[in-house]
Amino acid sequence: MSNVSATMPALIKQVKENAFSILSNNFSQFFSSCDDLFFDLASKAGSNNEQNLYFDSMREVRIKKPQVWALFKESYEEHFRALTKGRISGRRAEQERATNDAFSLESIQLVGKDDMEQDVAVTGIVNRARIENQELLYQLNCRFDYLMPDVRVNETNNPLDPAQICTAVTNSLQALNLDIKCKVILLKHLDRTVIIELRNIYALVNDLLVSAGVLPQIRFDVRKNKNSSAAAPSQQPEHNQAGYEQQQDDSNPFSGLDTGNAAANMPMGSSGVTLGQVLGMFNQLRESGVSMPNILSRPARSGSTPIPQTNLLDSLTAMQLSSEYLRSPHSFDVRSVVEQILEENKKSGKEDALHESDEDIINLVAMFFDFVLDDRNLPVPFQALISRLQIPILKVALKDKNFFTHSDHPARRLINEIASSAVGWDESSETSQDKLYKEVNRVVHEIIENFTGEVSVFEQALASFQSVTKLDKNKAAVLEKRTQEAAQGKAKAEHARDKTNEILYSRLKDNSLPENIMEFLVKDWHKVLLYIQLKHGIESTEWLEAKQVVDQLVWAMRPHSDERSLNRMEKIKEDLLRKISHGLEAVNIPRESILNSLSITEQTFEHVIAQRLTEKDLIKLKPAHLVALGQTDADHNQDWENMTAVERQKLKLQAAAKEYIAKVSKVRPGSWFDYSPPNSAKTFRCKLAMITDPGETYVFVNRFGLRVFDKKLAEFASDMQRGYVKSLESGILFDRAMGNISTKLKKLAG
Repeated sequence: MSNVSATMPALIKQVKENAFSILSNNFSQFFSSCDDLFFDLASKAGSNNEQNLYFDSMREVRIKKPQVWALFKESYEEHFRALTKGRISGRRAEQERATNDAFSLESIQLVGKDDMEQDVAVTGIVNRARIENQELLYQLNCRFDYLMPDVRVNETNNPLDPAQICTAVTNSLQALNLDIKCKVILLKHLDRTVIIELRNIYALVNDLLVSAGVLPQIRFDVRKNKNSSAAAPSQQPEHNQAGYEQQQDDSNPFSGLDTGNAAANMPMGSSGVTLGQVLGMFNQLRESGVSMPNILSRPARSGSTPIPQTNLLDSLTAMQLSSEYLRSPHSFDVRSVVEQILEENKKSGKEDALHESDEDIINLVAMFFDFVLDDRNLPVPFQALISRLQIPILKVALKDKNFFTHSDHPARRLINEIASSAVGWDESSETSQDKLYKEVNRVVHEIIENFTGEVSVFEQALASFQSVTKLDKNKAAVLEKRTQEAAQGKAKAEHARDKTNEILYSRLKDNSLPENIMEFLVKDWHKVLLYIQLKHGIESTEWLEAKQVVDQLVWAMRPHSDERSLNRMEKIKEDLLRKISHGLEAVNIPRESILNSLSITEQTFEHVIAQRLTEKDLIKLKPAHLVALGQTDADHNQDWENMTAVERQKLKLQAAAKEYIAKVSKVRPGSWFDYSPPNSAKTFRCKLAMITDPGETYVFVNRFGLRVFDKKLAEFASDMQRGYVKSLESGILFDRAMGNISTKLKKLAG
């Protein structure tokens, strides 16, 4: 027996235990968040039936959690037993799988609608997980297969494959008596909390097996064949599929460019300005003798000859690959680079001037990078990274006119992708260790080191960058959605709390009650009103009865002397005590506290009926009660003369902020901002994720989809007025740059 075979049982056992430990922790988080999940759904429900469905599901999951977990553990163990003990030959396994597949096809008509809906959800989860963890799963299958030569291990029998994990989950969910709608919701929640973390398990298990000497090096080389529908690492970049073709003429593609040229008449971006118009403005400025700051001008004069474009491109490539440029590309700009090339040519008696068309393109590219370095949308570290591409981009622009006129040009798309990904990057990120920064830095240096003229270098860089950032964007979208859902649930809860406060305050503010009854209404019955409003709504019978309890206590708990009132007291007492008991039980008040509240209320009834309650036994709302009901005891009628300087300034700001409310009201979700909150040394890049309804709370998230802070409408407007928040421009970087450049040229051209 080999050493590998001898150590195999111990390795498999260790893999199983380590993976189960992580799964246990992830499932614990899954179960603990189910209450919040269903409570949020209940608060957003469109009907009482739907709300009851979510509350019942929350209770079902909470009660049967141990049973569900036990079933999952049993299925998990069974999958490992099937792998390690039920060893069958690869051929027999293939036959059994074929038989199972045939059975599934024949019996698919017998699958119920609910089962099919669940199967569709599970299939989607499994497919996504397999795609996201393709390489790690491939390595894991290889290592398991190596450990057990008499079993063919693949996605159908690997116990840690997403399919097997999800099978164990669906088996365990059978313990729950849930509507299929709620089962699917649970499965999707599981995808967000457990399945998404499988990558950590796969990485840990692979590391463990490598440490044990099991296939330390596995080459992951998946090629897309004509029958494959899945994306593979070696597939062609997206823009090839979109039909981008490089059009070039090595004999100076911009010579003779005029308004009749197709490329010249194509707009360069959303501004609508065409390449021909921009080059025409350069020519107009040249002929009129208007000088422009930082413009390169090397026309052919007597004794000088324009440098052929191919020679200029060769010189730019030599400069790009020089050790000096590779060491510090950020210290170069295209104007100085071209000037240096021409000056060196002049010293050696070579061409030292430029064709007008080349000169205009060089200046246009230089102005583009001037815009990049001044663009407030781009964080400074990413301005520097993009600016390092000046020589490669200049070479692209000189050689391929489609760079300016085709939005699908890979070099142009890459710059736009980098700028779009970086818009949310802020100073809270550790620059050198940040994943996005490191990836952009890698892509930039790869282009500098490899681009000699083939646009495929940009195609590969774009495909690589998109593949790295896609998963992060998907995760951010999921987290942002969860943030939105939580914020909406919170807004509805706050709205319900405000409504409850309003109901109680309006009934108690002008009345006096025994202190213990006042305490009971403000603290305990407040919870009942809030719960009933969220669960049943303000149109329900339960809500009307809960308000009636308040009205009856306010009327009853004061001195009465007339016989009619005393008779009414006798009639309503038992029914009122019953309603109080049921209400407190619904919000899970401890039984001892419920009995205490009922006893106090009953004793107070007896005092009123016996006419032993006097006005001295009654109190008004105390300051603590006002705070609990969301009221303040501030003097709202304080005149200007009696205000402090701080109070006067605050009032001025509140009045002035109204001018900004209209401006803020036009802001739409998806807008990015530079936000420097008061009393904070940090500036945050954040996106407006949503505006809650009800509540008008502006919810801001970072680039990872995580909540940064919430702002009420007036507070957001005030921050904008005081300069704490600055809006970032929307739009694609290249389009904004071309619009800015054309505006500058038009002003100079008159």
